[in-house]
Amino acid sequence: MKSIVAITLVLCLLSNQVLSKKHNQDEEHSAFEKSHKKLALSDDPAYGKLEEIQDHPLGSKILQTIALQLRGNESLSAVSKLLNDLKGDLEGKQIDADNERAQIGSQCKKDLQNYSQRISLSINEIKDAEFKAKRLNEAIAVYQAEINEKARQIKVFQAKDDTLRDIRRQDNLDFSTRTTQMKEMVQAFEVILPKLHQVWDVAAAHKAGSFIEEEAINEALVQLAKIGEENPITAMVALTSTLEPTAVQTLIEKMEAIRDSIKESIQAEEEAEAKNARDTDTILAAIFNAIESLTREKASDEEALQETIRNRDIQDKRSRDAHAEFNAAKNGNQQRNQQCQEYELQYQQNTIERDKQIAIIKDVQNIIATKIEVVTCFVEENNLF
Repeated sequence: MKSIVAITLVLCLLSNQVLSKKHNQDEEHSAFEKSHKKLALSDDPAYGKLEEIQDHPLGSKILQTIALQLRGNESLSAVSKLLNDLKGDLEGKQIDADNERAQIGSQCKKDLQNYSQRISLSINEIKDAEFKAKRLNEAIAVYQAEINEKARQIKVFQAKDDTLRDIRRQDNLDFSTRTTQMKEMVQAFEVILPKLHQVWDVAAAHKAGSFIEEEAINEALVQLAKIGEENPITAMVALTSTLEPTAVQTLIEKMEAIRDSIKESIQAEEEAEAKNARDTDTILAAIFNAIESLTREKASDEEALQETIRNRDIQDKRSRDAHAEFNAAKNGNQQRNQQCQEYELQYQQNTIERDKQIAIIKDVQNIIATKIEVVTCFVEENNLF
């Protein structure tokens, strides 16, 4: 009986040892299979894709969310819905961004065209203003030259006028001096000749060859002498007093001839003086008319000059305003172009990032749907639990 018990105990021990060894062998086999499976899963292309996805901020967050779901043994349907919603949100944002880009692009095009048109117009305005200003400056130079020339001519005519008037005054003074002297001589002849006729009449009253009474002759000569010492004829009186009475007739005839010649000279002088005065007045009138005409033309040129200067100043202001507009449009065009380029660059960057995020979501959805074991393996290997 004891032998049977002993045998039974030995068999039990042996059986336990066998079972324990088999259990250990099963665990080792299971661990090997798991290790082999993990190795196989890590070699899967999806595993490498998950590694790429994890390097992206959005992909990392998605994998962490999946790990939480797996750790709680929960369904991944919520994750799938979240991914669908996230992908739809990104696609919607891309559509909005595309629409916004189209609007902003259109506005940029209009703004740049507007700036380009302003630049073109300002350049044309500058060219036109500078061309007109140049022509007006040339006209100003011509007006100034004309005004200076007319002023010079006026000055010359005024000098001629002054000179001619001085000559006329001197000629008139000389005429007055000459005619006064000649008239005094005529006046003296008019005084002496009657006295000489008286002497001759006394002499003729006596017999031929007789002498004139000395007393009558002396009386006539005394009256002639009373004319005055300053009278030009005084010398004639003195001469007459030395003549024989019979020679007086010859003297009278010669003196009358001289008197008449002086009268003719006076008349000729007066006519010449009148003609000279008329000629001078004609020349002075012509000079006056020339000065008046030049003065009017000069005043007209000065008025035209001021008007031309005002127009030139207007063109200069146009040019300055056009330059200011050109600079403003040029700067505005550069700033707007930079804004549009920066917006386009940002749009491209956002689009690339958004496309990458959508691609990540699609890759995760595809891997979850087809390679969940790879996902689980990746989560475990990267300690995302």
